[in-house]
Amino acid sequence: MDLFEWAESRTNAMTIWDIGALKVYCVMLGMIVGAYMSGFIREHLWWFLLPVLFLGTGVGYRWLSAKPS
Repeated sequence: MDLFEWAESRTNAMTIWDIGALKVYCVMLGMIVGAYMSGFIREHLWWFLLPVLFLGTGVGYRWLSAKPS
Protein backbone atom coordinates (compact mmCIF):
# COMPACT_ATOMS: atom_id res chain seq x y z
CA MET A 1 0.00 0.00 0.00
CA ASP A 2 1.54 3.27 -1.04
CA LEU A 3 1.06 6.67 0.60
CA PHE A 4 -1.79 7.80 -1.67
CA GLU A 5 -3.83 4.63 -1.14
CA TRP A 6 -3.31 4.93 2.61
CA ALA A 7 -4.44 8.58 2.68
CA GLU A 8 -7.44 7.85 0.46
CA SER A 9 -8.63 5.01 2.69
CA ARG A 10 -8.41 7.33 5.72
CA THR A 11 -10.23 10.14 3.93
CA ASN A 12 -13.08 7.85 2.84
CA ALA A 13 -13.68 6.96 6.51
CA MET A 14 -14.33 10.61 7.50
CA THR A 15 -17.89 11.70 8.27
CA ILE A 16 -19.52 15.03 7.47
CA TRP A 17 -18.87 16.12 11.06
CA ASP A 18 -15.16 15.34 10.73
CA ILE A 19 -14.94 17.43 7.57
CA GLY A 20 -16.81 20.29 9.27
CA ALA A 21 -14.46 20.19 12.26
CA LEU A 22 -11.50 20.17 9.87
CA LYS A 23 -12.81 23.30 8.15
CA VAL A 24 -13.27 25.15 11.46
CA TYR A 25 -9.79 24.00 12.51
CA CYS A 26 -8.25 25.36 9.30
CA VAL A 27 -10.04 28.71 9.63
CA MET A 28 -8.96 29.14 13.26
CA LEU A 29 -5.39 28.11 12.50
CA GLY A 30 -5.32 30.53 9.56
CA MET A 31 -6.53 33.35 11.77
CA ILE A 32 -3.77 32.67 14.28
CA VAL A 33 -0.97 32.26 11.76
CA GLY A 34 -2.10 34.83 9.19
CA ALA A 35 -3.10 37.60 11.55
CA TYR A 36 -0.64 37.05 14.37
CA MET A 37 0.58 40.61 14.16
CA SER A 38 -2.91 41.92 14.91
CA GLY A 39 -3.28 43.27 18.42
CA PHE A 40 -6.63 41.56 19.01
CA ILE A 41 -5.31 38.11 18.09
CA ARG A 42 -2.19 38.64 20.16
CA GLU A 43 -4.27 39.76 23.17
CA HIS A 44 -6.74 36.86 22.99
CA LEU A 45 -4.47 34.15 21.58
CA TRP A 46 -5.61 31.47 24.03
CA TRP A 47 -9.26 31.85 22.99
CA PHE A 48 -8.24 31.00 19.44
CA LEU A 49 -5.59 28.44 20.32
CA LEU A 50 -7.84 26.25 22.49
CA PRO A 51 -10.31 25.35 19.69
CA VAL A 52 -7.41 24.79 17.29
CA LEU A 53 -5.78 22.33 19.68
CA PHE A 54 -9.09 20.61 20.50
CA LEU A 55 -10.28 20.28 16.90
CA GLY A 56 -6.86 19.39 15.53
CA THR A 57 -6.39 16.63 18.08
CA GLY A 58 -9.88 15.23 17.49
CA VAL A 59 -9.72 15.26 13.69
CA GLY A 60 -6.15 13.96 13.66
CA TYR A 61 -7.04 11.07 15.95
CA ARG A 62 -10.12 10.13 13.89
CA TRP A 63 -8.12 10.31 10.65
CA LEU A 64 -5.20 8.25 11.91
CA SER A 65 -7.32 5.65 13.70
CA ALA A 66 -9.80 5.06 10.86
CA LYS A 67 -10.11 1.53 9.60
CA PRO A 68 -9.19 1.22 5.92
CA SER A 69 -12.08 0.24 3.69
